[in-house]
Amino acid sequence: MTQSKEWPFKEAERIVKRLEKLGKNQVIAQTGFGPSGLPHIGTFGEVARTTFVLQALRILAPSVKFKLVSFSDDLDGLRDIPSNLPNAKMLKDHLGKPLTSIPDPFGKEQSFAHYMNNKLREFLDSFGFEYEFASSTEKYRSGVFNEGLRRVFNRRVEITELFTKTISEAKRETWSPFFPICQQCGKIYSTQVTKYNEDNYSISYSCANSLDGRYDACGYKGETSILYGGAKVGWKVDWALRWFALEVDYEMHGEDLMESNRLSSKLVREIGGKPPELFKYELFLDEQGAKISKKIGNGISIDQWLKYAPVDSLIHFMYVKPQKSKRMGLSILPKIVDSYLELMAKQGEKKTYSPVTFVKRLSKGTHASSIDHENVVTYSLIYNLVLAIGEADHGLVRNYLLKYQPRIESNIEYYDELIEGVIHYYTEYYLPNKVEESPDGTHDEGLREFYETLKKLSINGSNLDADQIQSIAFQTAKSYDYEMKEWFKYLYQVLLGQSTGPKIGSFIALIGIRRALDRLSLYFEQ
Repeated sequence: MTQSKEWPFKEAERIVKRLEKLGKNQVIAQTGFGPSGLPHIGTFGEVARTTFVLQALRILAPSVKFKLVSFSDDLDGLRDIPSNLPNAKMLKDHLGKPLTSIPDPFGKEQSFAHYMNNKLREFLDSFGFEYEFASSTEKYRSGVFNEGLRRVFNRRVEITELFTKTISEAKRETWSPFFPICQQCGKIYSTQVTKYNEDNYSISYSCANSLDGRYDACGYKGETSILYGGAKVGWKVDWALRWFALEVDYEMHGEDLMESNRLSSKLVREIGGKPPELFKYELFLDEQGAKISKKIGNGISIDQWLKYAPVDSLIHFMYVKPQKSKRMGLSILPKIVDSYLELMAKQGEKKTYSPVTFVKRLSKGTHASSIDHENVVTYSLIYNLVLAIGEADHGLVRNYLLKYQPRIESNIEYYDELIEGVIHYYTEYYLPNKVEESPDGTHDEGLREFYETLKKLSINGSNLDADQIQSIAFQTAKSYDYEMKEWFKYLYQVLLGQSTGPKIGSFIALIGIRRALDRLSLYFEQ
């Protein structure tokens, strides 16, 4: 596959065409962050994917300058209390206020938003992303958004007409693009505009809307300027405002924001701006096909992935087919990592475009693009080795692997990382959720023959390899007319206590025939 056919290069070509039309030589890309919670795997995905595009742009058009803005919507109001944060009672008292006006529940930073923003920067810095952080509060209060806000004010009738077509009739009469920040209680989204004052870009308002009863409005009536942070515009208008004021050329968004995409594109044109080139990615699904939700906690957290699997497997997962929904979850993590390792092995020494090189954290060189392409050892194989020996001993697992496949020593740093991740996965995910699967006795006759054949060959000193062991297992099933899928499931249940596993020949070659015979012998003695 040539570079030009890879999706980041197609996106880079779109950007180049945009620059040619606009007569520009610099690209501003933007990603968004909602600081009401900690950075999560979706945050990583959006920044990583945008980085892939910008790095492809660097290859296609080296003279073009670019900047990635990581924008935090920290002037937004806190609508709910996240379940994973301390001091819930304190936070409840501040519901409805902008996140930069709420105390830090951890007691470490200037505000709730400052804590979350710092976590975002630490998170992005840990991967070596090139970005510029931007705060909504700072942009509003410093006046960066003032020109755009004036245009929204001047075009409010047209904007209202566009917007209210998308909302219920009950809300149309009182809708306004502006949400004043109450000068008495400090809340946002509890205020309602009562008058537009043409002479000085100010609005009269009352703090009277309790927002679905989530928090109280104080009843204050006042007047405030729309400039310098006296008011904020609602989400879809705000997205258009950012595009206008920051001159954004490129932005990604999830499938769930398609409606916002369409409306914000119309709104930015209404105030004299141009929508950026937009790229829709599909959302992640859990093992059952449900959408990933921070509140539910399904899927995989970024911390779990980085603890259980190498970072390059995560980068690759984000890279592959972003416009197709993909399942992720702890139970299928080994398969996800395996598909990546096997792909890298197939590529071998070919020089191909790799998203892995775009993250500086990998500069130490320990990533799968350098693994032995002839004899790849998969995550599942290591995991099933740990299951078989029943010990979370890094050195023991390492020695088994080196004995089974000595060539991994040339990239042992990477395999050490894999082993460590597997051990964490085994102790923290598998053992607490272990459900033993026991065989039902239906294939014991064939199992006994398989055992005796391996034992006889072992006594005779035969040094069986993985393919030979696999062939013995296959021929045993044929001689008893077993259905292959059920037969191998039976072997896994006996040897591993589960119904799936790696190729049985590879697995027995890895743990050694003697240990496999011991396992089978224990089963027959029960």
